[in-house]
Amino acid sequence: MFGITNVPFALWVDERGTIVRPAEVAFLPREPRGAEDTHDQEEAQAQILERLPADRRAVVEAMTRNISGTDRGRYVEAVRDWAANGAQSSFALQPAEVTARSRPRPPDAALAAAEFEIGQHLHRSGHKLDAVPHFQAAHRLDPENWSYPRQAFSLVDDSMGNPYDSDLLAEVGRVGVDTFYPPLNI
Repeated sequence: MFGITNVPFALWVDERGTIVRPAEVAFLPREPRGAEDTHDQEEAQAQILERLPADRRAVVEAMTRNISGTDRGRYVEAVRDWAANGAQSSFALQPAEVTARSRPRPPDAALAAAEFEIGQHLHRSGHKLDAVPHFQAAHRLDPENWSYPRQAFSLVDDSMGNPYDSDLLAEVGRVGVDTFYPPLNI
């Protein structure tokens, strides 16, 4: 309903219940670690990327380019400014700007949400394979909502085979990497 299409996304709502920033990427800075821990984590991530085929590695690198340490810090500083200054914060937007920056909600988005809920119900009821076409329809109707394929792919188990003939990286590459973590507009 609010245009949240991935995690972590957030929106800002003031004391009156008015949205003053629409849904957007909301990464927080990482906890400081010792130099050795940071180096080990970076090395492990680099090794994982190296094992991917070049086309998939390119998708991962493009997906994550918009979440640099700079963006993480900028978002937190904007939240702090808003907390300190309220409506006077330069980061609190006027209603027209909130509307302009909000994700459009065409009728297909509502249909996608309904298909996704039907898929969820069928899966919870033990009808895993019957849920697949509904999850596929949700993603087809609203391809930039990454919550739908993330959830669908996470529910696949060995008994189902590969009902989607795809995976998250392939879908991100097909739909567009900038839809996964759009650039922060702060």
